Amino acid sequence: MDLSTVSAVVEALVATYAAGLDYYTKWQHRKWQENHYQSRNRGSLRQTNLCALSTSLSFSPSKIKEAFDSGVDIFGTEFSVGDDLCRESLQCDLARLQERIYALRKATRADRGSLELFEVIRVSESIRISCLAALASQYKRIAVGRLVPQVLSEAQRRPKLNTVISEEDTAQPAADNNGGSANDDMAGCVQMDSRGESSSKLPHPQSEPPSPPLTPKQIPDDLQSIHTTTTANYELQPKNSVFSMFCPEALEYQVNTRKTMPENRSCRCGYDWNGAHVEDKNAVIVKEGFEITARFLGKSHCDGGFGCVLCTSSGKTETYTRVEDLKDHINASHTKWQLLHDQDMAGRYVGAG
Repeated sequence: MDLSTVSAVVEALVATYAAGLDYYTKWQHRKWQENHYQSRNRGSLRQTNLCALSTSLSFSPSKIKEAFDSGVDIFGTEFSVGDDLCRESLQCDLARLQERIYALRKATRADRGSLELFEVIRVSESIRISCLAALASQYKRIAVGRLVPQVLSEAQRRPKLNTVISEEDTAQPAADNNGGSANDDMAGCVQMDSRGESSSKLPHPQSEPPSPPLTPKQIPDDLQSIHTTTTANYELQPKNSVFSMFCPEALEYQVNTRKTMPENRSCRCGYDWNGAHVEDKNAVIVKEGFEITARFLGKSHCDGGFGCVLCTSSGKTETYTRVEDLKDHINASHTKWQLLHDQDMAGRYVGAG
């Protein structure tokens, strides 16, 4: 693939994102078919919200393409061909993305093994931010001395997962790139699988990762300090999503379903992962013999108590100050099927279907 122009690299980035979305979509579909339960609409897929990985893999390339198209609309071929600084930065981002998507492709085709969803989301978000910064910088260089807007408009809005992206990764976008055969193999699979099917109709367990929310309008010079602000303040959380109510560490357990609960320490916010509230069996037993586990409470904790992760797909949840209050809500508002599909709800329903 000829990557001698910014235009060609952007096209390769978009195709790689599309391939990753396609791999994950097919994996989701296969897993759902393996695990779903019979219903009156047997064989049909009910529509649900996108999870964080699907959202990031579909949203990121569209924002990169929008920013690129905005520059081309103003400067034409000069912006499309680009300069060495922008081209090299995008090529490094492309290599890192290809390496991660190739690993995702292998994991989705394996019978067992972790997809490392949290890592894929982190890389996807990091690369989008880096690409937007590179395109915005190129725009500013070309715009010097010309009667045109001095800021690339499509690069100003920058959604982010500030609990996912690390400062080191955004500051050194090529750090994870080992080059070689992984990228060569990825180039081939991107050409074959770049169509990318929509995953908006695929169901997902309630414990799947949250959708990355949009951030408020950026301050004017934010892109200049893009590498130092993503994790500067642990307390900052996006406010326009149901997931903003949860503690950032709780979100990590929602995203990474294989992450184990710590035994001898508390959360940075002060929550005790294995406190007395976990040991009270009367408080944690809910309908149909299910049990609220310590991990379920851990991934549900927030400022002032607990949110209900089973409610997040509806777009809102209340805060419950006590475990008993959360238990009463689950008993009143959720079905045995929802409990059965959350792997952190212990027990198994036994009875008539």
